[in-house]
Amino acid sequence: MAVLIDNYIPNSLNNTLAIVASGLLILYVFNSMFNYARDFLLTILGQRLSIEIILGYIKHIFELPMEFFATRKTGEIVSRFNDASKIIDALASTVISMFLDVGIVVIMGSVLAIQNRTLFLITLGCLPLYLLIVVAFTKSFEKLNNKQMESNAVLSSSIIEDIQGIETIKALNSEHERYQKIDGQFVDFLRKSLDYTKIDILQQALKTFVHLALNVIILWIGAQLVMKNEISLGQLMAYNALLAYFTDPLQNIINLQPKLQSAQVANNRLNEVFLVKGEFNAKKHKLLADQLAGVITFKDVSYCYGYGQNVLEGINLTIKEHEKLTIVGMSGSGKSTLVKLLVNFFEPTTGSITFNEHQIKNIDKHLLRSYINYVPQTPYVFSGTIMENLTLGNRSDVTEKDIFKACQLAMITEDIEKMPLQYDTVLDENGGILSGGQKQRITIARAILSPAKVLIFDESTSGLDAITEKKLIDNLMSLEDRTIIFIAHRLAIAKRTDNVLVLDKGRIVEQGDHQTLMNKNGYYASLVNS
Repeated sequence: MAVLIDNYIPNSLNNTLAIVASGLLILYVFNSMFNYARDFLLTILGQRLSIEIILGYIKHIFELPMEFFATRKTGEIVSRFNDASKIIDALASTVISMFLDVGIVVIMGSVLAIQNRTLFLITLGCLPLYLLIVVAFTKSFEKLNNKQMESNAVLSSSIIEDIQGIETIKALNSEHERYQKIDGQFVDFLRKSLDYTKIDILQQALKTFVHLALNVIILWIGAQLVMKNEISLGQLMAYNALLAYFTDPLQNIINLQPKLQSAQVANNRLNEVFLVKGEFNAKKHKLLADQLAGVITFKDVSYCYGYGQNVLEGINLTIKEHEKLTIVGMSGSGKSTLVKLLVNFFEPTTGSITFNEHQIKNIDKHLLRSYINYVPQTPYVFSGTIMENLTLGNRSDVTEKDIFKACQLAMITEDIEKMPLQYDTVLDENGGILSGGQKQRITIARAILSPAKVLIFDESTSGLDAITEKKLIDNLMSLEDRTIIFIAHRLAIAKRTDNVLVLDKGRIVEQGDHQTLMNKNGYYASLVNS
């Protein structure tokens, strides 16, 4: 540019000007290609980081123990995905800046120093100002980032909770009340976002001022040098033009600060989850499913949630292979907690549980849960076809004949055949088109198809009428090669099983078959007669 202004224009060198213009156009083409490559690499790097961070987070969540989910809201877990995106953005931008922006700053800095040392030293004088601005806002960004992310987590939790409970909200005619709660949380989130944005805008304004002030100072000092004939006008204009190629990547590097601080706060929140140990990490003895077959024994087992009182106290119990057992008791007596210990959702606070004399703590959890299947009180079906739901987690050698037989045993065959696409009927989230009883029977059929030799049904027939329930229980009782444990409030089931376990306030108060317990005229008899 200096030669252009000082020589070519004054001397009317048209042909040379055409060559220079062509050269500049070619240079700008390469510049555009460079910017395209930079943005493309940024996108590719962001996707690679997404695979590592977001999929790593999801995988870790699947491996966490049930205690984690019992103490966390869904929204708190989901909000970490937004946090992860901040980390990905910061890491991708940092890597690109380290490889490209730093290189450009060094190269252009050398060019500017060659052009004029005096002006370059003035240019370097802006760096302490940038550094001062960065340091001045560090604590504010950290504090406001944390508040914003926490507020977003609370808001996400409430929205998810209300969508999941929309039926109850409408039944209670409480739409306005729930909306007001979310409205308040949303306003709080917006307020905290605005606080962060105000600080960010203020910092950007100060950076812009330093940048513009630098341009003015360079032109001012440079003009004085031109008037003193220390440099030519062309050299000044060339320096000023090249200055943008130095300050723009420098700004990119400096602007990493708020991104890196957001990423740091987000990383701390993600680490709250990542630092929770997965339940499959510990090395266990290598056993086969057949080695677990046999007697299941509870010995002096007690359990409490956190630091509360014991939910179960001094449980001593033996469950024989292929036995049919019913566990009964009042609500809150510890029935569900007892069977969840069997699938190792929770670990006993004291005492031990053994499968064929193998300690449950030494058994690989994948193996354990392929041997014993728990069907929860609230049935859950996933979005997808009925067939996909039935075959979820089943044994590898299952056939269509096995599926049809399992559905017959679960008394769900007729219901499926009445649907438009039968087994290929697509269900939405949690099977909205199904009744509670139909969902229960699909989950029972799914359990029958599993490789499990021990089946636990936690109030899994509560949504059925008495006649359907009786036929279904008859079908389950016919599975002679399975150990079956029922948790039931309807004591009609207890009459049909080999053994009845009676719980009260976390303790076993009675045990025996139905008739024996009735003859004792104790706690069980009072439950039957009430």
